[in-house]
Amino acid sequence: MMIRLNGKILACTLMICFLALIGPTSAFCKQVDEKILMHEIRQHIDNNMLWPAENVRIELLSGLPNVENVNGKVTLRIESRSREEYIGDTSFNVRIFVNNIFFKEVPVRVRIEVLREFVISRNNISRDAILSDNDVTVQKKWVKNIPMNALASLDEAIGKTIVVSVRPNMQITRSMLKSAMPVRKGKMVQVILDNGVMKMMMNGVAEEDGAEDALVKVRNLSSNKVIHARVVGQAKVQIDF
Repeated sequence: MMIRLNGKILACTLMICFLALIGPTSAFCKQVDEKILMHEIRQHIDNNMLWPAENVRIELLSGLPNVENVNGKVTLRIESRSREEYIGDTSFNVRIFVNNIFFKEVPVRVRIEVLREFVISRNNISRDAILSDNDVTVQKKWVKNIPMNALASLDEAIGKTIVVSVRPNMQITRSMLKSAMPVRKGKMVQVILDNGVMKMMMNGVAEEDGAEDALVKVRNLSSNKVIHARVVGQAKVQIDF
């Protein structure tokens, strides 16, 4: 009986010595619950970001904040740095409160990725081609940053002239495009004369490139005279009376 009792006393003594060696911080240390922390971070991001919530995913990069020897209700408040863009690798300050009294502040690193549409080529496209919906499509990608010249919709590409040759499945950017010229120098155009009472049409040759609504020089094939006309459509110009 004495031997058994001495064994219990020895075990308790060893436990006390172990706790004394590792110190009170480690002995009573606990961490903020990851689910609660991620919920608070997610809510903060959803309330402040520009992206739709369903197009955002978040990954915790740093360890969980420690809450040492705390008794009471722990609550969290998330704060971001000024001019936060809410995309890519960033950090937030987690302010920890115990029973509504500020306890400490801990930085937490996170990765924010956004699901975004990019315009890509369907097939080989030659330089100076005017893009149609047969040439381009959209593809969704998870990204940590968005290039400044990235296209987000087909409307930004279709009808534009591509200034470089591209292979299939290449991303199309704004720097690769220019506004298509509906009237090109040396090409045939339809000349429309319309004064509201009478409407006539004839053929001509453009003497210069012209964008929509621009005035261009056109050579009348019948008289060989050069006239000025306004671009009103693809290979179409109109003489204003």
